[in-house]
Amino acid sequence: MLGATSIVIGIYWDISWHRTIGRDTFWTPAHLAIQFGGLLGGLTAGWLVLRTTFLGTAEEKASAVGLWGFRGPFGAWVTIWGCLAMLISAPFDNWWHDAYGLDVKIISPPHSVLALGMWAVVGGCLLLVLRQQNTSAAWASSVPPAPAAASPGRWFYTYGAGILLAMASVFLTEVS
Repeated sequence: MLGATSIVIGIYWDISWHRTIGRDTFWTPAHLAIQFGGLLGGLTAGWLVLRTTFLGTAEEKASAVGLWGFRGPFGAWVTIWGCLAMLISAPFDNWWHDAYGLDVKIISPPHSVLALGMWAVVGGCLLLVLRQQNTSAAWASSVPPAPAAASPGRWFYTYGAGILLAMASVFLTEVS
């Protein structure tokens, strides 16, 4: 969720930067905040895949998704995909601005790839939160947990869903 927070702060900072200063280089603090958020999510998910593959219990490996000999939770793979999409969109976006200038609309092809990547980073994180809630001891028991003992994952899920809503509002600003 720290990476997701960095992404959404970077998005709003980037919009403000473009409106006041313009687009001078890719290496603005706002762009770096966005890319840092995606990279943090991707590296964290990558660590989770490596941990599950090499140090996971038989039960963890059995409930994980396999890809190229590696095993990890589905949410981790979604987050890794999102990170890669974000990183790939960066040079494409830089080329787009060099070739065509500032975006006429927010929804340019590189921004679309970036937005899908950002959504995947946060969506993968939410899938990991749901996985944790569904496999926790409190969930597995037949007695529901008391409201005071609610999982902190509920707050992470609500926060992450709010971040997705903020991302959607930015992405749809041009057509709304």
